[in-house]
Amino acid sequence: MIDFEKLAADMGDLKETEVLAAARLAAEHHPDAVTEVLAALSKGMDIIGERFDGFEYFVGDLIFAGEIFSTALELLRPAFPVAENSSQKKVILATVEGDLHDIGKNIVKAVLRSKGLKVVDLGVNVAPATIVQRTLEENARIVALSAVLSSALEAMKCTVDAFREAGVRDRISIVVGGACVNARTAKYVKADFFGETPEDTAAFCMAAEG
Repeated sequence: MIDFEKLAADMGDLKETEVLAAARLAAEHHPDAVTEVLAALSKGMDIIGERFDGFEYFVGDLIFAGEIFSTALELLRPAFPVAENSSQKKVILATVEGDLHDIGKNIVKAVLRSKGLKVVDLGVNVAPATIVQRTLEENARIVALSAVLSSALEAMKCTVDAFREAGVRDRISIVVGGACVNARTAKYVKADFFGETPEDTAAFCMAAEG
């Protein structure tokens, strides 16, 4: 069986071989453990972020971590319990304008998909008008916004405001998260929920009206 604590530690230590072996094991023999594997990988990414903040890791390490995570995600994807159908809840996911970070967003995407949610990933540095437009085009009712840079908080607020200006805010559930986001800033941008962890975000999206 998979040792989730060890997997989190291996991810934090950038042990590519061990992480990918665990992902492959889960996909091939323990598909019911995919959610726990993603949670362990997310915990490992938190460790990496802490080491980066403490100047133990550098930008190159973050890039390598993102590559390990992306490869693990591809190995896990066949085990995701996703059923593509018209009734499936759809989540619009984006890193807001002015922010190019996508590792955290991609972790959230993986967790959402592992829960059977359909994710429309708009990418990074996405303008408020684009997020509103794509939400309406996709007929989605749930939006997840990410930001790492504190300078992007105003863009996050502008995005929420853009839904209000479009006259659809009351029927759109908005969750926000990222390194610069907390309960206070989530209230400031007038989001419906602060997703402290990817699992929190997934729980909110699953409970929201889709």
